[in-house]
Amino acid sequence: MNAMNLKLDRLKSFVLVAEESNLTRAAQRRHSTPSAVSEHLKQLESALSVRLFNRNSQGMVLTREGELLLGPARKALGGVEEMADLARQLGQHQSVSITVGINAPPEHLRVDRLIQLCARTLPAVSLELRTISSNVIVERVASGELDCGFVYGEWHNHQLDFQYLMDVPVSVIGPADSPLQALPSDPAEVMELPWIWPTNSCAFYGMLQQLMGSEWQRSRRVATSEDEYTALAMVSAGLGYGLVEHSLATEWASRNKVVEFNEAALSTTLSFCSHRHPERNGSMVRELVALVVDQLFADELGS
Repeated sequence: MNAMNLKLDRLKSFVLVAEESNLTRAAQRRHSTPSAVSEHLKQLESALSVRLFNRNSQGMVLTREGELLLGPARKALGGVEEMADLARQLGQHQSVSITVGINAPPEHLRVDRLIQLCARTLPAVSLELRTISSNVIVERVASGELDCGFVYGEWHNHQLDFQYLMDVPVSVIGPADSPLQALPSDPAEVMELPWIWPTNSCAFYGMLQQLMGSEWQRSRRVATSEDEYTALAMVSAGLGYGLVEHSLATEWASRNKVVEFNEAALSTTLSFCSHRHPERNGSMVRELVALVVDQLFADELGS
């Protein structure tokens, strides 16, 4: 006997007829015809070289051989159904890559906890992190190159949603060997210092203008920085003064890489942005946004 001849449709007809003791009812359950089911039984009996049923006044009755073979037939069909269920589950949980722009060190944005939350509540999501500045994140989320991202400052883009997360204090930093004990209170003296300016699309740009007053354009600009890490490197190298997030400034100051000045009360906002109508992975992106807002930064929003 060739096991390949034991086709599933024949086994299914065998099991259904055994359960119903009737060709017509068995055919109805498998959405077929009595003649087709009868043909399946003939083919199966031929392949097995045994008689499976006897016909009497009560209908189709299993022979002794049929009774012995019914259990293995059910087991075979059950194994196929189990495999099909597993395949469906695997298909539903295929990994979906979500690209997230981050504008600060991952630990400052609680990315480690976000990864843990995703693993627990969104197992199908795989996060791909890209470290870039806020303005680039906004541009790339709008174009669809990124799915979502963390951004500083106030943004207005009709294509995007911005979910407020928290206020972020910002510090002035200077070289570690700076002779200053405190930041000058006179804006004119502040402007005389060598400054590393952020780009004009950065949230820190307006803060530096505010710090210097109406004559800010006369300031001593020695370099321009695309991001906080570049600004930190330039300040640490002694090129001048700059603005960075307070927690980042404190971290570098603790390692004597820079000095931090806390006199100016500067702050910006941290938001999480996503496309209003994402072209890919829309439901997953929305679930990730909810995860960030409702769990990752819930303590900040509730305070």
